[in-house]
Amino acid sequence: MSIKYVLGPACGLALAAALSAQQPPATPQTQPQPGKTVTPATPYPTALYRMNDVSKSLNLTADQITSLNKLTDQIQAQYRDSYGKMSSLSDADRFARIQELNSQYMGDWYKGAQTIFNDTQRSRYQQLNYQYGGFNSLYDPNVQKQLNLTASQLKDLRSQVDWSDQQMQAIQRAADAQKATQMYRDYLTARQDRLDKLLTAEQQKAWRQMIGEPYTFQPVSPPP
Repeated sequence: MSIKYVLGPACGLALAAALSAQQPPATPQTQPQPGKTVTPATPYPTALYRMNDVSKSLNLTADQITSLNKLTDQIQAQYRDSYGKMSSLSDADRFARIQELNSQYMGDWYKGAQTIFNDTQRSRYQQLNYQYGGFNSLYDPNVQKQLNLTASQLKDLRSQVDWSDQQMQAIQRAADAQKATQMYRDYLTARQDRLDKLLTAEQQKAWRQMIGEPYTFQPVSPPP
């Protein structure tokens, strides 16, 4: 599948054009330092079903999208205050809290989506979330358990997340579509190489089973 470059909407751990009211991450004005957590203006986990082509790949109906939008608005309202309090935390505490909130948020979101997705859509959506999240997905307690990540791997994971965030922010600041597309391809190649170095051969096999068929997401430009 080819990579496309799309403009995010003006109102908008990562990143595509929206079917409706997509909220891409804010573009920081300065490059973050290693180990420095950047809290985006829209901190909630990305609603992948709103990304261009994803809904088509899942064969979502208009009614399903409407129901998912209502669910997403509801869960965001439920977690708005919790995400808003993170600015008062230290950097280390904020990073840990973001991972904790994201896990809780997605857990509640998936509970609500159980009756909206069919079995095939539900399974594939989880695979796409793992793929899209990349290193951030490895902070999911269920993923850590299935991959049996070691303490050493978890310690190294933070630096990989910082690197990934910096790459995506640079892509969003790219001057034109061609440059962004090439940067995104390079990023995906480098991210896979880093994942392979972080995980053992057995863990790599388990990870590939968890993410299913590779899907090429689209790089996102900064809001105009």
